[in-house]
Amino acid sequence: LCAAQPKLVLEKHEIDLGTVYNGDVVKARIKLTNGGTDRLIIESIRTSCGCTTVKQPKTELKPGETDALEVEFNSSGFRGTVTKYIHIETNDPANQYVSVTLTTNVKEELEPVNRFALLWFGDLSVGKPATLTYTLKNVGNSKISIKSVNKVYQKLTVEYDKKSVAPGDTVVVTVSVIPNRAGYFNEAFTLETDSKNQPHVPIRVSFVG
Repeated sequence: LCAAQPKLVLEKHEIDLGTVYNGDVVKARIKLTNGGTDRLIIESIRTSCGCTTVKQPKTELKPGETDALEVEFNSSGFRGTVTKYIHIETNDPANQYVSVTLTTNVKEELEPVNRFALLWFGDLSVGKPATLTYTLKNVGNSKISIKSVNKVYQKLTVEYDKKSVAPGDTVVVTVSVIPNRAGYFNEAFTLETDSKNQPHVPIRVSFVG
């Protein structure tokens, strides 16, 4: 007689999240089943990027038992076709390491004209302000109104030259920062809009104090 063995059975090895807009957070689920005759131990689950998080399922599955892996992808800062991976390690002797591929197409309605997703200020003096501009174009079919700015870093100010952006028109966003200490800063702010497609427009800001 063969010794009892666990067997990992994945519902699917690829997840297509379809088209999302920059700033969207999208979720998916994958079913895991123990198709073997001994208990399946899920030893680790890792993702290829901090933008993808996984809710750890049960660490053990009895023979025939099923659980779901809950995946969350944050599209902020991405553009175009994006591919990420989820790596699963179990005690399945025939398939100890398996990977699930996550793909999506990230679009924008307010798109940076220079195609950069990051405002890089470079080296700055602590306590001294620096200013850059960032131009966004409405590539959608409807007028977009900017309602507010959401930010965490208090030494960052954001202004824009118009609140309403017609299709094909641009808005110039002026960003000022003041480093409050030495070191590397990786900050972000979000333009909150009335767009149904892209209500949150994330913009990353980096500099060295």
